[in-house]
Order: sequence, then C-alpha cells, then structure tokens
Amino acid sequence: MRRLAVLFSALLAVMAMTPAQAQAVESRPVPVTASDKYALRSVGAGNLYVSVEISKTGSGEAMLRARTSAASLADLGSWEKFTLHTDDKGVTTTLRSEANGNYVTTERGYTGGYQNLLRARGTTSGDWEKLQLEKQADGTYALKAATNDGYRYVTAEVQDPGADAGLLRARGTSVGSWQKFQLVHLGEENASDLGGRPAPASPAPAADFRVMSWNVCANHNSACGNHRVEGPSLGAQITGRMGTDAEARTYRAVFLQEMCESHAKRIETALEAKTGTGWDVRFAPIKFTVDGSSLEAARTCDNAGSSGAWKDRGSYGIGLALPDANEWYHSYDLPSPQNRTVDGVWQRMEQRAGLCAVLPAQALQFCTAHFSAGLPTDDADGTKRAEQAAELQRMVRSYTMPGYRTIYGGDFNAVPPDSASPDTPKDVLASAYAADEECDEGLSSTRPRDGRSTKPLATRSIKIDYLFGPPSGTVVSCAVTTDAGESDHYPITGRFSF
Repeated sequence: MRRLAVLFSALLAVMAMTPAQAQAVESRPVPVTASDKYALRSVGAGNLYVSVEISKTGSGEAMLRARTSAASLADLGSWEKFTLHTDDKGVTTTLRSEANGNYVTTERGYTGGYQNLLRARGTTSGDWEKLQLEKQADGTYALKAATNDGYRYVTAEVQDPGADAGLLRARGTSVGSWQKFQLVHLGEENASDLGGRPAPASPAPAADFRVMSWNVCANHNSACGNHRVEGPSLGAQITGRMGTDAEARTYRAVFLQEMCESHAKRIETALEAKTGTGWDVRFAPIKFTVDGSSLEAARTCDNAGSSGAWKDRGSYGIGLALPDANEWYHSYDLPSPQNRTVDGVWQRMEQRAGLCAVLPAQALQFCTAHFSAGLPTDDADGTKRAEQAAELQRMVRSYTMPGYRTIYGGDFNAVPPDSASPDTPKDVLASAYAADEECDEGLSSTRPRDGRSTKPLATRSIKIDYLFGPPSGTVVSCAVTTDAGESDHYPITGRFSF
C-alpha cells in the first residue's frame, strides 16, 4: 500500500508538469543520491532559489538560475536540490544536481554574457567543477570558481532580461549581495522517510541465517585490485563468496565498507540473480568538512576507467544489503577526528558513518560501521574509535525499540582485547565483547576475545573485521576465507540462530 501511494503521488506530480518538464524527467531519470540535500538561495535575487534549467536546450541547457520562489522547503523539487561532494578532502566542493545527476560546471570556454556560466552538465568531477566556499559574517556563503582569468565569485545576474534573469556565472571580484548565497539544508537522504523503526513482530519468530562483512577496498587505494572497479564486477565478487545458490538464500545481510555509491544497484542485481529474490542496498557516504565552511561534503570515489574515458562512481562509504522486506534504514554520524595540524601539517579528517536497517517481520536489525583508521594522522591513540564504538552501542541498543535481535559488525580498525599482536589500543571493543558474542569468540581458550585475522599486512596479520550477535542467539558457525581477492581484507561470515 505504501509503494502504491508513492507511485500514485509520483503519477500526479508528472501529470501536473509542463510537457517540457515531463520530457526532461523521462529522458533524465532522477538519480538516487545518498548525500544530504541542499537548496541554494540567492540573497541578491530576492532570496529566490537556484534552479537547474533542465528544459532549456543548446548552450543554456541545465544552466543555474535564481528564479524559484517557495512558500516552504517542501515546495522545492529536484531542479532546486543539490548534494555536496569533494574529491580533494574538502579543499573544494562540487555541487551535484539532483535533477539530472550531473556536476555543476563553470563554462570557461564561453564568451560574452554566458562567460563562466554555471551549468549542471559534468559527468565526472574535475577542475571546472570545483568551488571554494567562503563563509560570510552574516552566515551566507560566497562561491568562488577558477576561471581563465583567475578565481571569480559566482554572481546571480539579476539584471539580465527574460529567461536569463538570475543566471549564475563566475565573474565577481568582490562579495556583494549578488555574490551571497544561503545553503539551506533539506535533510538526510541516507534514511527512510517512515520515521522511527517500525515495531518488530511479537513474538519474534525463530530465525537461522547468515551474515557477511567485507571491506571491498574499492575507493582510493591504488594497491587494491578493486581500486577502480565497477558495479558488475564487484557484485560478482560478493556473490561469489556466498557459496552455493541455496546457501546464498540463507543470507539476511551483507555489510560492505569502502564501496562506491554507483555500486549499490549493481550489487542488488547480483544478489537478486544469485538468490532469486529481491534485495536493497543502503548506502551512507564518508564526508569531509569543506574548507572555509561548517558544511560537510561526501568524498567522491576515484573514477572507473582510464584517462580520456573516466566514469563517475559517485561518493564512497559503507553499504548494507538486505532482502527487500527491509522497510526502514537510517545512517548515523559517528564522532570523528576534526581537521587539525599534525607534525606541522594541516590534516583533513574523514567523518565516519554508521548505518542500520530492519526486517520487522523477522524482528531482525542489522547495523554496520567503518571506524577511523588509527593512522598517525587519523585517531592514532584510539580516542575517537572508542567514542565510535560507544555510539555504535547506542545505535544497537538505546536507539532501538525492544524486541529486535541485532547483528552488527564491520571494519572497526581495532584489534580484539585478547589479541597477541603488538597493535594498540586493545580496549576499543571491550564493551561490545561484554554485551554480545563475536562470531569468532572463544576460538582460543587462552585468548577467548580474539579470532582469525581478517587484514593481512606485510609484517603481520590482524583481526579488525567483526560480526557481533546478542546473547539471546547462537553463533552456529564463523568463517574467514583467507582469500582477499581484489581487496586487502578477508571477508568474515557468520551463521546465527534465534
């Protein structure tokens, strides 16, 4: 009924469109974007919202123009919605249009009144798509773009006539009202729109199922074979590690780290082909704070392909795959190290995320996360990883209504409390071991809170990938396949019974 209602609402919206708008929607499907949405409101143009002119053709196609008034944010459509991205850890940001999925480009090659026009036409993010943000004393932002004449402020051309009124182009050398914009947050998109978790089935039914967690190393690590992998190949790698078709049908969740946004649908397709049933892949991006602002932008994955034929893969982050009986999901910002100077060098820090989803009819919840790396420039002493572990416990417990049985795990970038490795700290996951049972727990009688290595390194191998289940259930089996394949982690698989 819910899906029918959404479909009916969408049909009414299309019926209300002009022919040009309807044609644009048909030829340019609205992309699924996991990052938070923003609207851009021009101060100099009378607080009108910036729209991407999808219906225009020629040199003005998809140009940005301050021309939309709205009584409330709910009145804004995809033409007025943008996401923030960065491919340089927040030094700059790039706007991506929700209307056509393209990145906003500064048209350096244009001349005359369209010189340095902003258009949503970039299929990958490069120098022409980068913007610097400068926060003003009144809380607004000035956007600065690199042009052939040096850096220029983006200006709303309120004096231009007719259909060009309020068009955006980078030509200002100072900041006045025409160069000021408000970035209005429209809410989180990596969450369902159904409010809180639906009530679980009561009494909770018996369940016997498998879960896998795997850091697929598909983002920026050029040493990994998956560095520039595309969705079909990654989907095949994941399903290839799920055993026979009959075994694959027993899976209720797959936790994925270091995947790209564009992988999600392709992984869904692979899982559906393997199991013969529907799947959903939820995604939450890793972010960076953008220089000169208090805003966060999702970091983009390195492109697929090669020079001259690059293919955008969207943001990178974590994924959670579940059967499509999933009705609710939500991401959480984990406490993360803030940008700071380390050994005399300014370091920009990844802002990590957690993600939960539920299967109400089975009274099952699944949560995953990817903790900070623990490098000298990223939570070297483990302070933030301990805070991230505490937030994960809140996700699993205090944020969750009674009745759900929760399996959680992921790449926690910390060794177990009883690890024999020299790595420290060893207490990051002490609370998780005290509250729940880890998949490999008890494998060694002398080091019960330890397990098989999941991360091979040059001088040693360590366990940093986990699957935890509650005491009310039983860990039937646990397996670590010592074959990283195109990744730099081994997948870990657990079978749980309630």
